[in-house]
Amino acid sequence: MPPARSTTLARMDVRALALRATSIVRARCIAEGSRTDAGSVSTFTTFETVERWKGAATPQFTIRLPGGEAAGLSVRVEGAPRFSPGEEAVLFLAITRSGDVTILTWAQGTFRIRMNPRAGVEEVSQDTGGLRLLDPRSSGAAAGGRQSLPLSALRQQVARALSERRP
Repeated sequence: MPPARSTTLARMDVRALALRATSIVRARCIAEGSRTDAGSVSTFTTFETVERWKGAATPQFTIRLPGGEAAGLSVRVEGAPRFSPGEEAVLFLAITRSGDVTILTWAQGTFRIRMNPRAGVEEVSQDTGGLRLLDPRSSGAAAGGRQSLPLSALRQQVARALSERRP
């Protein structure tokens, strides 16, 4: 059995995500697949850009996240989101040191979109339940959680953060 590794994610609110992301997009998953990569397993998910909120956005892009199932190996990485074809999400994207596109702080930078049939509006949900996140202010770890809000409210929070950005 290979050695276990751990990753610590710093807690980030929408403002921090918006300021740190190189781009923010509303995107639709069109394909997902895993393969062995550098002695482990990585999942590659291809999205089409539906709407750009920040930065450059190509019509289609692929993200790479750790974990998945390939070549008889199964690797699960807490906090690394998985997607299904057709699913839409607002993604806070970043470029890794190796030049790959990834989701900034994984689950924290993923806001899944769904229609609320009662309210008749699109809502987003961010699910960090089950994760322990490092609070940069206190240096202590705290449990993650789940938040839901109207897509329009997330859009307003992002726009406000970007307009208040300090040079």
